[in-house]
Amino acid sequence: MPADVTVQDRMQAKKEVRRIKNLPTVPGIVAKISRIVENPETSVAEVGRLISQDQVLSAKVLRMANSAFFGMSRKISSIPQALVILGFEVVKGLVLTSSVFDMIQKSMAGLWEHSIGCAAASGVIASHLGRDDAEEVLVAGLLHDLGKVVLALNLPEEMRLVQEKVESEDIRFYEAEGLVLDFDHAEIGQWLAEHWNLPESIAEPMRLHHRPEKAVLKPEWTAIVHMADIMVRAKGFGHAGDDMVPPVSQRAWEILGLRKTDFLPILEKLDPKLAALKDLTALNWGSAVASPTEEGLLDPCLRPGRPGRRPGDQGHGAGRLPPGRGERGRALP
Repeated sequence: MPADVTVQDRMQAKKEVRRIKNLPTVPGIVAKISRIVENPETSVAEVGRLISQDQVLSAKVLRMANSAFFGMSRKISSIPQALVILGFEVVKGLVLTSSVFDMIQKSMAGLWEHSIGCAAASGVIASHLGRDDAEEVLVAGLLHDLGKVVLALNLPEEMRLVQEKVESEDIRFYEAEGLVLDFDHAEIGQWLAEHWNLPESIAEPMRLHHRPEKAVLKPEWTAIVHMADIMVRAKGFGHAGDDMVPPVSQRAWEILGLRKTDFLPILEKLDPKLAALKDLTALNWGSAVASPTEEGLLDPCLRPGRPGRRPGDQGHGAGRLPPGRGERGRALP
């Protein structure tokens, strides 16, 4: 822990972050939507009109709805149509994501790219499993790292210290958060989800995507987002705050009932989706995404080099996403 970060500093930082819950500008239109939907007499058209009042936001939501995320065979041309086809919770997630990411600077473009990549991977995994809720799982992937946005917006100095810790000690971002702040973005994600009245199916993956073995209410959704997060890291799509490619939790493999033979088919479906999402990375700031590495995950084994880094990082070796081996070459049980 940096010498200048005291217990009092951490407690004050935690107090500041928790005070952010009262800022009305973050949930904004999402809170209004949630209120009117509580009325059983509210129609899809009324919700659509509310969202459509913000033309810029509506355009961004429609752009995401028509992206490679969902792979719709026909174009979604209006917010009411998106509500009918995708469902309220999915559109609410798209609105929330657009609203929050609009607030961050170009310096966090990599996090936006990582988030949409994780969303795509979550949808691919859910579809591979034959789930009929793939669109909703996708939104959980899209929102999983919103706690990092809140930290960046409100505690920039602490975020700088976290990043220094990541680089100087070569550790995961959430591990550095714990050392500097005594809490992490996943904890923030949990109370954000509660404050914004997001369903538990979204809240639990936000809270436990680094610890899927602890999930109780939505273990499959949490395991999917956990695996998607690691897959996108390994593919080098976007940047989540560190370059580590950790092993997939053994419990996540068990929860999802996946085997090694499932792995390559998932990747084959994911690659074209990531390529098709490049234009979506321009949603806020213009395209800045790095091309996904062709090499990264073509077989489920660690290659010689320095495990734990995402493939394509110069001088760090080629980290692969393995079912059987993990960070620093450690074998999974």
